[in-house]
Amino acid sequence: MNINTFLLIFNKNVFLCWWQLTLFLMATMLKSLGSLKSFFILSRVLTGIFLFAAFGSLCGLIGKTYDSATGSPEVRLVLYTTTPNLFSAAHDMNAGFEDGFAGRPHRPERGPLPGLRASAESFELAADPNTPLLRYREPNAWKRVALLYLGAADSYLSLSWVILISVGSWLLWGLLRDVTPETPFTRANAQRLVRLVLLVLLLSQAQHLAYLALRALVPAFHAPGVADTLNHYVRLNTDDSIPNPLLGVMLAVIAIVYRRGVELSQEVELVI
Repeated sequence: MNINTFLLIFNKNVFLCWWQLTLFLMATMLKSLGSLKSFFILSRVLTGIFLFAAFGSLCGLIGKTYDSATGSPEVRLVLYTTTPNLFSAAHDMNAGFEDGFAGRPHRPERGPLPGLRASAESFELAADPNTPLLRYREPNAWKRVALLYLGAADSYLSLSWVILISVGSWLLWGLLRDVTPETPFTRANAQRLVRLVLLVLLLSQAQHLAYLALRALVPAFHAPGVADTLNHYVRLNTDDSIPNPLLGVMLAVIAIVYRRGVELSQEVELVI
């Protein structure tokens, strides 16, 4: 087994091990969670596991980068042909309005789409009508690596995911390292929370730019029964791995409340 294969296997199973270890730690320390100190210890252990998972994801991304650049030129992309990958909510609202106005049944109730067939020899479509798989040969190694970093691989790996878990875990580690039962509010942790909010919001909004880049990288293949070219229906794995902007808004509220706690604690110190 070469090092690249080892990294891929490790990267595939790291989260399964993480969940098992997390459940074990929670089961063994559940009785002592009544004290704040024990809660801090558990949180630091879990954050350390996050850092370990971030290291595994980084190693896996490096291995996949080498494999994409030097391996087979075949590219495999997941399609979702019901909704385009950009402005999906607006498209669904418009489609629902048109279906209701015309008296047609709701789109998910129509059943699976008919099996798609390739209209050219330059690409191939899998037979699954629900989530077709687009396969084609991409001779440019840089484009294959770019697709991997955008999140077009058949795994959870992407550059956005590695940045999220690495930077996010490091910020959480610094936050838990500084906080104590005696000093729960610190200005440094308030800044870390703001950075965490910016990280989540920026990565969630970067999805739109990623899909624009995806449309430029993937050839404009056509298939019968599909309104637009197939690169408008390619799905990135970051749809599942990158948090929703709503989480960023919730973290922003927590950051504002925490900053107010810092100000109140400083006012109390001045009064004393």
